[in-house]
Amino acid sequence: MSIIQVPTDTIRELQRRAEAVMRGDFSAQGQPLGGPPELEDLRRMIDVLGMHTDQGLRGQHAYVAALSTAQEAERGRLARELHDEVVQQLIALGHGVERAQRLVERDPGQASERLQELRGSIMALAGELRAIIGDLRPPALEEFGLLPAVELLLQRNSTLAPEVALLVQGDERRLALQSELALFRILQEAWNNIRNHAQARQAEFTFTYSAGGLTVTIADDGQGFVPLPDYDVPDGHWGLRGMRERAELTGGTLAITSQPGHGTKIVVHIPYPSVDGRDPVCGMAVGPDALGAEHVGKLYRFCSPACRDLFVSRPQQYLAHT
Repeated sequence: MSIIQVPTDTIRELQRRAEAVMRGDFSAQGQPLGGPPELEDLRRMIDVLGMHTDQGLRGQHAYVAALSTAQEAERGRLARELHDEVVQQLIALGHGVERAQRLVERDPGQASERLQELRGSIMALAGELRAIIGDLRPPALEEFGLLPAVELLLQRNSTLAPEVALLVQGDERRLALQSELALFRILQEAWNNIRNHAQARQAEFTFTYSAGGLTVTIADDGQGFVPLPDYDVPDGHWGLRGMRERAELTGGTLAITSQPGHGTKIVVHIPYPSVDGRDPVCGMAVGPDALGAEHVGKLYRFCSPACRDLFVSRPQQYLAHT
């Protein structure tokens, strides 16, 4: 049995790099040590840890602040809707009841007509409350499934929206409950963007059920925009990043294609339960456009160059877990 002599300087350099990663310094990533293969593998693993740490930290504080801002904005919107619509209508109904009471003895017929009007107002108010509650937790999603819930979403406020079509390809299949909720929120955000910002005349939601999962394509003929990387999104414009985050949390992917004057297309893919689409090294969800490496005639996708480098160096170690 041969004993491998490892230069002390190489070990110290590896230790220095590990300590640098702990401090948040990732400048040495991808630089070989020049030592034996075993230490190179260890160096690659440290690079993977560093890459994932860097990805997690990049923009984290800004995103947390944006989430807090978005939550406060949503609370403010609900407060305004409840105050400006529900509370004001309840006050008006209260005044109407008082007037009807005064009419009961003097003019019972007119009092009866007034009470009928009040009943109609109460039913309309109940409908508005259902709409507000539906924004918080869509009951149709759990009761009827994703497609009926999306149909109801697209039908609401149709007079203020562009012409919209809902197309279905393949045999409908249920996703995991949390995946359906995440996808519904993505579609809700996309529909709000189309209605409020795109200035579109037409929009199309296409559901494609395939063997590996559900792909939803949302296309509009609106004014379009220049998509920005997540880390470069201006303050207050976190909706698209939130949509991508929701997709990735389900193991899915989201891609945006847009150009000023040429509309926008969003493609969301959500896997069915137990369908894999993950980096073989770290297990993170990866999409069809992620970094790739071929092994024995099969293409594997990776979340980062560090994971791909580690896989290429010892593929069998990671294929045993896939």
